[in-house]
Amino acid sequence: MVAPLQLEPAQAPERDALARYTESIAVDKPFADVWRALHAGLLANDWNVVGIRDNAFFVRERMSFTTMLWRNPCRFAVHVTRDGESRSVIHLVGSTLGFGPLPKGRIRQVTEILKSNLLAAVSRLEPSA
Repeated sequence: MVAPLQLEPAQAPERDALARYTESIAVDKPFADVWRALHAGLLANDWNVVGIRDNAFFVRERMSFTTMLWRNPCRFAVHVTRDGESRSVIHLVGSTLGFGPLPKGRIRQVTEILKSNLLAAVSRLEPSA
């Protein structure tokens, strides 16, 4: 008699202590122009640019009174990808320490601020000739 195969018990996925939010925005501008506009927009709006690698900016929220209340600044990766000759896609990936409705709401709120700053910088681009 052959014993039936023993399957390992199902395990719950590991809980991550980060609240995350991701969004993608398509813009009708060339990749190089969008990349330069995003860099200028991040610097002009006083975001803490921690690193730049290839087509991505790694950004951290500056410390302020609100941030000190939360104790954990929001962190973002802003990726730019080419979508044809005259289109680009901006990918925002944000996270902050904590889980539950409050950190999730906070990361969404800060993402909206970052998104409006970046879209304002892209909208100020001069049309290419």
